[in-house]
Amino acid sequence: MRNLSLDNIPRSITIHSVPRPSARDLLLDCAERLFAEQGVAGVSLRGINAEAGLSPAALHYHFGSKQGLVEALLERRMPALMARRAELLDALEAADASATVRCVLDAVARPLVELLAREGEVGGRYLRLICRLQADRDIDERYVVARFRSGVDRLEPLVQRALPDQSVGTVRLRLGLAIETLLRSLADWEGLAARGSSSGRGLSLDDFVDELLDFLAAGLEAPGHTVRAGSIPDAAPPPKALAGISSRGHPS
Repeated sequence: MRNLSLDNIPRSITIHSVPRPSARDLLLDCAERLFAEQGVAGVSLRGINAEAGLSPAALHYHFGSKQGLVEALLERRMPALMARRAELLDALEAADASATVRCVLDAVARPLVELLAREGEVGGRYLRLICRLQADRDIDERYVVARFRSGVDRLEPLVQRALPDQSVGTVRLRLGLAIETLLRSLADWEGLAARGSSSGRGLSLDDFVDELLDFLAAGLEAPGHTVRAGSIPDAAPPPKALAGISSRGHPS
């Protein structure tokens, strides 16, 4: 047997380290988390710089303003989500048979579910950010409409075709409720899923989404109630949506 000697040991070892995030990405990560937790109005630019461990001028250098930072956060994942939704809607519209309500809801949900499955907590943080922007009305609607093609205008005709006996106003109202419920549920899916399992382990993401889509589809398909004339106007504008929720916000 050959004796072990230092000559047999490599003189140098190449260590492949994980690259550090850029200053811009670090600011986006910190802002995404803080905005999701506290809202845009509750977080100062100085606080984001401090959280990122960067100089007070860093955020202004990369984004110019808080509104520029919010837009950069949306740009981070929204184009890919909207492109995936468009692909799914294309497939539904090209199908010979009318799509079911559940299929339409799946087209809204699937890009978000894929984000959660792919990025885990980071994906959940992004959905919580969108929920918070929506709740606080901190989304610039003009920017959203000009920049993102969310495809929500394509959802209503598909649902109306699947539910020909429902009025346009009822479909529009229920679709808006379903979309908002969908996003908020996915943003907190692990907490909600834990309540739906007798084992204490919680439902898997796939099982949770199945339950959620069944629930929302049943709500859309339920017989319409007799309502006061004009209380759900057919001529009301359809909701615009961002990643599955209506974009009702105004410039901050």
